[in-house]
Amino acid sequence: MLTDVLTKSKSRLVALVAGAGLAAVGLAACVTPITPSVVYQQSTFEGFDVTSYVPENPTGMIYLFHGSGGSGTNFATKVDTVDVLNRFVAEGYGFVSTSSTERTGDMRWEQGNPSLTTNPDLARLVRLQAHLVATTPLESTTPLAGIGMSNGSRFVTLWGETWNDAGYPVEVIWASHGKIAEPVVASGGLTVPTVFSTSVNDFTSPPFAIAVGYQLTLQAGTPAIYLSSQEKTLTAPPYLRIPGIDPTEANLIVAALKATGVWNAQGVRVVPNIQVAVNQASTALLPASIYADGLANDVSNATARVLAAHQFTSEFLTQVDAFFGTYIP
Repeated sequence: MLTDVLTKSKSRLVALVAGAGLAAVGLAACVTPITPSVVYQQSTFEGFDVTSYVPENPTGMIYLFHGSGGSGTNFATKVDTVDVLNRFVAEGYGFVSTSSTERTGDMRWEQGNPSLTTNPDLARLVRLQAHLVATTPLESTTPLAGIGMSNGSRFVTLWGETWNDAGYPVEVIWASHGKIAEPVVASGGLTVPTVFSTSVNDFTSPPFAIAVGYQLTLQAGTPAIYLSSQEKTLTAPPYLRIPGIDPTEANLIVAALKATGVWNAQGVRVVPNIQVAVNQASTALLPASIYADGLANDVSNATARVLAAHQFTSEFLTQVDAFFGTYIP
């Protein structure tokens, strides 16, 4: 992680920026920080954190499922998740994000048990749905959708299929950087329309397995699309999407990352092995202000997206929105 290293002085990083010939001019004008378009409600349900927003007469309700080690609030407030939610909120959707029952160890969703009563995650989500129907404008017939990342990706396939089989109005799901849950495969595959997305350099959850799941879903006669994020040249704009980072800091971040030797002066990766590159990039000596403002994890996430590694991304939002709109008009 980029947060695991110490910082050097800002003057040292300014020198790196000057040496690389980078300029902050005009960057702020072309990239807007991603911030929530509505106020998120923070609450708890049965002792677990819940981040949500429910408008009057929601077009649909999106359930969010975090990856290993995450939480409902953490995933809902990530830069790219906020980007996705802003689009859907503008179209009348609500959303809810809570945490997996396992809050120690890997903090993962239970994606090996398809029972709505004995799987603690599925059972609690059933109760959460009933609570939302009873206390918010959400109705029992409001269309449901799901978005999951990594372990949450596997879980969204289990949630979507089991809830749909039980009569809940799950219309479409987005499985990001994760395979189809084994119980779903064993029962014949997905019947819920699915977006599969991955990143070309993902060594945590390799793209091949996601592509296989996509093909099996199509072969079963279920609508699906497959999206793959490609590696980018290292530049400042991805960091300007993070609220609180200004053009000068964005250029300092790029200079610090180049100083690790992972990229050349043009921002092209020169370390061939992607795992070595990711680890080496984590040694970057970021500006002290990034740590002081608590933004180092956001920088790490943005760098993973540049490298097309294991990270949720909103870059295919237009395609996902169109696909969701086919099933939730």
